[in-house]
Amino acid sequence: MDDNPERERLSVTALLRRRVDGLILTTATSSQGYLLPEQSHGTPLVFVDRAPVGIEADAVVSDNAIGAATATRHLLEHGHRRIAYVGDSHGLQTARERRRGFQEEIGKAGIPTGEIAQMEDLHSEEAAFDAVCRLMIGDNPPTAIFSSQNLVTVGAIRALRHFGLQHRIALVGFDDVELSDLLEPAITVVAQDPRRIGELAAERMFARLDGDKTAPITYVVPTTLIVRGSGEIRPS
Repeated sequence: MDDNPERERLSVTALLRRRVDGLILTTATSSQGYLLPEQSHGTPLVFVDRAPVGIEADAVVSDNAIGAATATRHLLEHGHRRIAYVGDSHGLQTARERRRGFQEEIGKAGIPTGEIAQMEDLHSEEAAFDAVCRLMIGDNPPTAIFSSQNLVTVGAIRALRHFGLQHRIALVGFDDVELSDLLEPAITVVAQDPRRIGELAAERMFARLDGDKTAPITYVVPTTLIVRGSGEIRPS
């Protein structure tokens, strides 16, 4: 599902009308308590990407905060202290966790978070492009950027190339971006493991359908830093 809460409810309602045996969901609503009646009727639920709120159920998520911290530490280790954060909607659990990982790693480095540019609620590639352009023409532009979502990363790539800064400003993105390994420099990313996430979600669903009544389980799937070049640029 996309990140539209109303569309989410409509899609779930449509699926339930078809008497599905179970639901594997990626949700956008702030609370999934509206599914409690279905759960009480015996419909198994497995949440993917974001842990459920307002209901207890199995979930499979990435280590968002740890992955963001890893990306930030990578930039710090390459000499950056002016690292900008550009992120997705703060209303999304994944975005909040990635920002938390970023901020905690910045704090560990002794850098006041109030001195760091942090731009959120960038819902599209175009919004991210505009945000990064504003950063680049500001009084104290960053020497590195951590982008917390793939569309945001694409917007950041476009903005850096617009100013001819792709070889001077370091960039690490969360989520891999299609063809990012073919760019120059290729884009360093924190990659999720969608295959493992899907496998675990399917395993939990089949277990529940087979009668597993154990307490809900939350699996946290590790992310991987893929070093390609853009995140290894040192400040000039």
